[in-house]
Amino acid sequence: MTAARPTPSDARTDPTVRWGPIAGAAACVATVAYAYAASPPAVRAQTAATRLAIVAIPLAVAVVQLRRRPADRFAQLLLAAALLLPLTTLAVSGDAVPYSIGRTAVWAVEPALVYLLLAFPAGRLETTSARAVFWTVAGVAGLLYLPTALLVDHFPEPSPWGTCGVSCPPNALSVVASEPAIVEDVVRPVREALTAALFLVAAGVLAVRARRAVPLGRWALAPVLATAIVRAVTLAAYDVMRRRGAVSPAGDAVGTLFLLSLPLIALGFAAGLVGARLAAATALERLSRHAFAGAGVEGLRNQLADALGDPRVRIAYRAPGEPDRWVDETGWPLPPLVPTPSRGVTRVSASGREVAIEHDELLLLEPEVVEGTAAYALEIAENRRLVAEGEARLRELEASRARILTVGDEARQRIERDLHDGAQQRLVAVRAALGLESARIGDEAPELRALLDRLGDEIELTIDEVRSIARGLYPSVLADYGLVAALRAAGQAAPIAVRVDADGVGRYAPHIETTTYLVCVEALQNAVKHADGATGVWISLVDDGRMHFDVVDDGAGFDPGAVASGTGLLNLHDRATALGGVIAIQSAPGRGTRVAGAIPLKRPSPAATADGAAA
Repeated sequence: MTAARPTPSDARTDPTVRWGPIAGAAACVATVAYAYAASPPAVRAQTAATRLAIVAIPLAVAVVQLRRRPADRFAQLLLAAALLLPLTTLAVSGDAVPYSIGRTAVWAVEPALVYLLLAFPAGRLETTSARAVFWTVAGVAGLLYLPTALLVDHFPEPSPWGTCGVSCPPNALSVVASEPAIVEDVVRPVREALTAALFLVAAGVLAVRARRAVPLGRWALAPVLATAIVRAVTLAAYDVMRRRGAVSPAGDAVGTLFLLSLPLIALGFAAGLVGARLAAATALERLSRHAFAGAGVEGLRNQLADALGDPRVRIAYRAPGEPDRWVDETGWPLPPLVPTPSRGVTRVSASGREVAIEHDELLLLEPEVVEGTAAYALEIAENRRLVAEGEARLRELEASRARILTVGDEARQRIERDLHDGAQQRLVAVRAALGLESARIGDEAPELRALLDRLGDEIELTIDEVRSIARGLYPSVLADYGLVAALRAAGQAAPIAVRVDADGVGRYAPHIETTTYLVCVEALQNAVKHADGATGVWISLVDDGRMHFDVVDDGAGFDPGAVASGTGLLNLHDRATALGGVIAIQSAPGRGTRVAGAIPLKRPSPAATADGAAA
């Protein structure tokens, strides 16, 4: 089976997985050390802990996910963003240059954060609305935030990113003698309103994705959506409070919550990943219940749709020997499945066969689920193919055995006719000639006449033996008058009483009549030879779409487990099973013996199989 995921050894040797934790640890140490040293003594511990949470939690989420999947694009982006967050710690400094660099770096956080929110979990913007929101946020940052770093005397105060309140250092990046009034009066309120509004729009885009997503996607997106709403609300509330000047204790709490919304969103990513894993386990459980209950190709798509929670799922099988031809579960041709921004395609191959499943792209968050369902679909199709091949071979075998029986019966009929019309007639002619010769001689040669009479008697015995052999091969009464007449004739010749009952039994194909006759006669002869104390045998025939036969004697019976089966009944068992029939022997000491069975009167026609992988 194909496998696209790295092995654990691959994860350990991947550069990102290997060096990411080291770089993250260094970033955390640097962040804590700088925040503690640059902050006022009264808030050093609080500031260091807050900055550590801002950097360490996104790093931890990214590293854990990368250890699971080194190629995870979103985890790589989250790791890169977390490694850049220490720059914002410079905003706690009381020196103008690092403070200005830190405050400017803060303005790059919003576009990066919006990108991460809208790109979760694939690591790329896959819808037009997501791209429009991100580029609008990036435009606001590039046009209304970053250029003002060169125009203002002071950055907006107070700020949750710094510890200086309303007495912060001047902007060391300013290149003008005085700040243009338009920045404070127009640009700042417009950009702050746009930022809060666009963050709410981004949360709305996430909400739409979650509503339309499969259950696994909703489990993944719901925590991220909740944290995005928290950040949007706290951002808008803090901007309103800051416009009033000095921030109250409630405003400080809102600012702290806004600052901590960064690690909170990272925790939302982690909760989404864990939720996706739980949903994946639920999907696999549903799929295993289908597998336990048994499944066929015809209802497979509905089963996968139920397990994955995706009613639009499609399955395509590569037609054997035709690499460019795909068919659905019914064998109907399909165009090749290709991924789209909202739909993913997972392919699995095994033993030269391949299946492709089109599904919601959010299911790729846990590719094992889709690969498991694809492997399940392939297994069901392969099982159906093997069953169809087995049934076809079984039908061929049964047809071959039936043809062999027919040929054998026809050969016995020919031998019987040859004995009756050839050897027997010649012996009858010789006997008549001997009788004529004996009569002609008369009393002239009594010794010769006595010899001819003895030869005639021997020929009579030979004729009887030939007739017995011919009847044993294929009784002429069976061919001429049918099964019931032949069994009654055999019963009349038996030394014990035989009763033959037939309910609606007429004439049938030669192989049906021959097999039924031979089974019943073999059971009758066994009763005569081996059933101690048997005084009678009852033979019953019933036609109800199958030829049911039942031969019961009133002998002493026996223990079937203590007696080896003879070759006679074993051969008859083979004859019956060759025609799709069954034979059973029931006996017990003191209860007689019963030989019963049934033979289908019509052979089932081979079932047509669907073209393509479903067959």
